Amino acid sequence: MSSSSPPSLFALASQTILKDQVQVITALDSLPAVLFPPLFSEAMSSRNIKTVQAMMQAWPFPCLSLGHLMEAQQLDPDIFKAVLDGFGVLLDLEVRPPGCNLEVLDLWTKSPNDTGNLHSPTQPWNTGISIQKSEVGQPRTKRRRLDHASAPQRQHLLDMQLDMDLCIKRTCPDQVLTFLIRRLNLGKVLPQICCRKLTFVGKKYRYTILKKIMDNVHLHCVQEVQINRSLNLLDLAMLAPYLEQTVSVNTFHLSGVYTYPVTSFTEQEVQKFFTRFISQFLPMHQLKHLHLDSVFCLEGRLDQLLMCVSPNLENLAITDCFLSESDLISLSLSCCSSHLTSLDLSEVVFITITEDLEGLSVVLMRASSTLVHLDLGGCWMTDTQLTAILPALSLCAQLQVFRFCGNLSLLRDEAQAIKALDSLPTMLFPPLFSAAISRRSIKTVQAMVQA
Repeated sequence: MSSSSPPSLFALASQTILKDQVQVITALDSLPAVLFPPLFSEAMSSRNIKTVQAMMQAWPFPCLSLGHLMEAQQLDPDIFKAVLDGFGVLLDLEVRPPGCNLEVLDLWTKSPNDTGNLHSPTQPWNTGISIQKSEVGQPRTKRRRLDHASAPQRQHLLDMQLDMDLCIKRTCPDQVLTFLIRRLNLGKVLPQICCRKLTFVGKKYRYTILKKIMDNVHLHCVQEVQINRSLNLLDLAMLAPYLEQTVSVNTFHLSGVYTYPVTSFTEQEVQKFFTRFISQFLPMHQLKHLHLDSVFCLEGRLDQLLMCVSPNLENLAITDCFLSESDLISLSLSCCSSHLTSLDLSEVVFITITEDLEGLSVVLMRASSTLVHLDLGGCWMTDTQLTAILPALSLCAQLQVFRFCGNLSLLRDEAQAIKALDSLPTMLFPPLFSAAISRRSIKTVQAMVQA
């Protein structure tokens, strides 16, 4: 005997009704609001595209959240396109259809509105659809627009909002970005976009396209920014007017910024673009995590960046680039160095820096009471440099992970360092102190320590 429960009478009735799409669409005006979620869920499951699109235009609740279905990858691409098309029809209207109260289409995979399973005395079905009003978008006030010329066109249309994590990429764009680009190409307005994570990947779009999208994003709602593409400073400076409005950002990741452009910049121009770039960090008072990877314009300028970054920074990663001794000294003098919990300087070549690494030693001493994670992998440190930072390293009482791989010529000194640290009082270091060299070399180090 099968253990699965038989379909409910409502499910059977819905399946029967949905066989006649014309009848369903005609009856939407008189359909009780309480029946919309389960019928909409059944229409998606049975892939009734026309019914889904029609129900979008008659949705009786302020918000429709599909994040739970998107996270579980249960949303058929054709059905999702029908949802977006139905949403697009509402965007083009000046007057809302009778009975339709939809204002927010919530696509966040982890949304405060998305309860996943709705169970109550009046809703005994499992739809995976949430109908509450968006909380993150409250109050839904319009942000200052940069493109004032487009504002009058928006006044006469319905004010619709799309809640989503926006990823802007030209290669294999997702369905939502394709939807937005298609509307722009047709000269149609975009919805207001509220996103918590804003990502730029790969080749950039034309500036006019990017500007029109960004002008509709509620940038004050963004909590995380990722820029993973090869840029020059001019490209980055063009994004600055938008990034500086992300005042709620707590995580900022930037990868791949080069000083070479199509035509060479003068030193004055490089400094001008760099100043414009770092100024965007000034309003980010909630910034806690900053990762700059392959940003080849920091050498000799780190002090300027640190002056603009929030003093509340907890995790700092500056990787795969060049830094000078003066940069390390600037880091040691910055406000954030006294309470860093994670410092990642992997792939920053130290071989060109002075042997004593005074700046790094001071950073470690200032962060000794809070530093939990330290990554100096691939820094090409010399024996003398490792010895120089060892006293400061021994003060880091909270340190749990010390990554040092990529300095293979220093295996013997690493062994000595680990042996020295292991001999210190246990109160200064946790029992598990990891050099995290590599699985292959750990046995070698252990053998050398025991020798």
